Amino acid sequence: MARTNKIKKEICLEIVEENGGSLVEIQDIVESQFKFLCQTMEKGEFSQVRMPYLGKFYVKPRRLYNLNNALTKRRKV
Repeated sequence: MARTNKIKKEICLEIVEENGGSLVEIQDIVESQFKFLCQTMEKGEFSQVRMPYLGKFYVKPRRLYNLNNALTKRRKV
């Protein structure tokens, strides 16, 4: 299970009080979207991920170009 900060923990406790369930389950649900984002970005496909209420996470085209050029230059050396 991932680390949670005070605000997330308070929100999770509030959800548990209102809806029931265990704290561990609620924390896993809250953290699942960030786990998905992390896994998607680690794949290196540089696809865009949209997180509701948080925005879009993606690699800028120029940054991707620079990363790919750096890799090809290292291979030639």
